[in-house]
Amino acid sequence: MSVNLATGFNMSTPPFVKSVVKTCLRIRKDDKVIISTWRHMLDLAEAFAIECRRAGAQTHTEFITDEIYYDTLLNLPMDYLKTTDPFGLAMMDIATANIFISGPENPERMKKVPADRWSAMFKAERPFFDKFLEKKIRSAEIMLGHVTPHRAKTYGFNYAAWKKNVNAALDVKYEDMQKLGKKLANALEKASEVHIKTAKGTDLTFRLEDRPIHVYDGVIDDEDIEKGAVFATLPGGSVSLAPTETSAKGTFVSDIPEPQYGMLIHDIKWNFKGGKLTSFKGGKNVEAIKATWERGTGDKDKVGAFTLGINPKAKTGFLYNPIVLGTATLSIGDNRELGGKNESDWSFHITATKPTVELDGKPIIKKGMFTL
Repeated sequence: MSVNLATGFNMSTPPFVKSVVKTCLRIRKDDKVIISTWRHMLDLAEAFAIECRRAGAQTHTEFITDEIYYDTLLNLPMDYLKTTDPFGLAMMDIATANIFISGPENPERMKKVPADRWSAMFKAERPFFDKFLEKKIRSAEIMLGHVTPHRAKTYGFNYAAWKKNVNAALDVKYEDMQKLGKKLANALEKASEVHIKTAKGTDLTFRLEDRPIHVYDGVIDDEDIEKGAVFATLPGGSVSLAPTETSAKGTFVSDIPEPQYGMLIHDIKWNFKGGKLTSFKGGKNVEAIKATWERGTGDKDKVGAFTLGINPKAKTGFLYNPIVLGTATLSIGDNRELGGKNESDWSFHITATKPTVELDGKPIIKKGMFTL
């Protein structure tokens, strides 16, 4: 990324940087923005800092490296992992907005991290999540930090195709997603029961109650903030809600591999009875994620969120299945961001493709195609 020193203008700044700053987070003169990144994404973090400052905001940029991250996870004492970063937490008392560029660059060493060390890190990070909700800090996670040759090799992705699709999903027509999102929100607001079925074995019902419907169209507006929906993941494009936590009944099956901990986790199958998760099964690598779930605390065995994808340019098979148009995603664990009651240091989601989704017996999706 080059800078014209005469003008100070960054000639290769991606167009979406301005969109994130001005449209998604709506950065203003009185904002204080923390930009968190990884070493391989420093150029992009620099572009965000410049754009935020041009909007009149104050910025602070911090970065971490793969070396620090893995040495901490693999070699430092467990007590260190369980301790919340005091510097980062203190900055949350000042921040009004946050831009997080995801990482690490190379996920291969994640496979070597024992489940108890992951769990310790998750517990240490929970106060950050609490602070985001308490102070309603607008936050955007930029997924381009995950699009690396190392990660593509680890997960078996075609790097060029992946990068191309992420850029396409970022360059979507947000007005169209907003329109579809509003239609879905209106339908969900009137419904009391959801039924999901797929050819791969999903057959699940759960109830809805009077709770906010969150349309993640890439823009965090005042209505979102009022609902507590202060997080945006870009590329985005989904509609989410918190079901009645004790109402899930039946089976939900992931029919597309879920990337986690440097590996692909296949065919996850959750069975629910009496509103609780009664079995956690799956195919290749499922024990890796199940082990962290077993060490989780709180409401880890209750349904947390239901999500429908509305991004027409995103494709399944990478790291953002929940936003792909016509997919259905279910999560268990903490759902307070959505206005739910689950409190936990653990959460995870799985996605079903080509679902049929009915609201009170009326289909809104048939085999992955919207019928609204």
